[in-house]
Amino acid sequence: MVESSTAGVVVVGVQSGQGHDVVGVAAAVAERFSARLVCVVVDPALLSAGVRADGSEIIEPIDPDTADSDPQQLPDEDMRVIRDLAAARSVDVDFVSRVGDPSHALAAVAEERDAVMIVVGSQAGRRRIAELLTGSVAAHLTHQQHRPILVVPHDPVGATVLLPSEAP
Repeated sequence: MVESSTAGVVVVGVQSGQGHDVVGVAAAVAERFSARLVCVVVDPALLSAGVRADGSEIIEPIDPDTADSDPQQLPDEDMRVIRDLAAARSVDVDFVSRVGDPSHALAAVAEERDAVMIVVGSQAGRRRIAELLTGSVAAHLTHQQHRPILVVPHDPVGATVLLPSEAP
């Protein structure tokens, strides 16, 4: 499905409590492309187990001892901040919730929306070590689909993240 109201879509992977530099950069890119911003929240603790006859998705937890099969949602405060960042750039924003592998989910949403780009953040701390062992979402994305991937550094030391055209 291609969005017809704008020139395109920029897909951005978001997480609860994530630094908002990633969304800020994604909003700047969306503004530049006159595109809609699609924020994708992925719950990796759940998997899609198919589709019911009515078209609704069957979602199951990876851990069989877990009874919760409702995908994680962003807290209201995070959604407010993201909406404010998008509004400051005059960019429309949508939120999409998915389950499973984050790289597959982001690639699927990008394909469904015919995105011009996928924006993801790098990880810091312990997550960075896990990323080295299992591979990063960005690395997985670059190997499984054809869209450009923009990786925004997590809390770069002494830097304000700006697009090249916004540099002083």
